Amino acid sequence: MREEAEKWFKQALEDLATAKDTIATGHYYASAFWAQQAAEKALKALLLDKGKIERTHDLNHLLNVIKEEVGMPVDEIRAEVNKLTLHYIISRYPNAANTVPYLLYNKDDAEELVKKAEKVVEWVRRNLH
Repeated sequence: MREEAEKWFKQALEDLATAKDTIATGHYYASAFWAQQAAEKALKALLLDKGKIERTHDLNHLLNVIKEEVGMPVDEIRAEVNKLTLHYIISRYPNAANTVPYLLYNKDDAEELVKKAEKVVEWVRRNLH
C-alpha cells in the first residue's frame, strides 16, 4: 500500500472510533458526521492507493470513480454510501436540514450510520493492497 494511502486509511479508522465515542457521549449529530468522514477517508485511501486524487466530500462521486476509473465493482457498499454522504452537510448546518443538527439525530440513527461506515471501511480494507 502506498504511504499516503496508509495515512488516509489510518485516519479513517480514527474517525470511525470518534464516531463511536460520540455515541457514548450522546452527541449523535457528531457521530453522523464522523461516520461520513470515516467512509470518505477510507474511499480516498483506496483511490490514493490506485494513484487517483479526488477532492470532494461526495461519497457517491468517489464510488463512481472507483467503479469507472479503477474498474472495481462497488455494489456491495452502494447503499451504505448513499445513506452516509448527505450527513457531511446536514449533521453540521442548521440550514441544510431546516433544523438544528443536534435535534435531528438520535442514538438509533447514529448507531445505524456507524454500522454503515464500518461496512465501507471494512470493504476498503479488503481491497487495499
